[in-house]
Amino acid sequence: VAKAHKYANESFAAELLPVKDSLEATLAAENATLEALKSGVELTLKQLATVFEKSNIREINPIGEKFDPHRHQAISMLPSDKEPNTIINVLQKGYLLNDRVVRPALVTVAKARDA
Repeated sequence: VAKAHKYANESFAAELLPVKDSLEATLAAENATLEALKSGVELTLKQLATVFEKSNIREINPIGEKFDPHRHQAISMLPSDKEPNTIINVLQKGYLLNDRVVRPALVTVAKARDA
């Protein structure tokens, strides 16, 4: 049981290694153009998204949704024409692991305009 607990993240770690390799290769590239660097970072982000998908890590990007204190953390409220308690801006995406919040999304929430 102790071994199983100790090495539970082994497959996740193995999936992350190519992502680290890609980042290191990007940093090691000499005289790379900005376009080449951007392309490399985009490919690395795709690799990371694949790892997240395999590990059942999902993004919380709740723009336009109702505020949910179990999944979102409100940083501020701003007057808006949107319905009160609607998320109008996402400052930082949140993440779920098997439907459990790992990090709530940091959001700005609409409040009614003063009359």
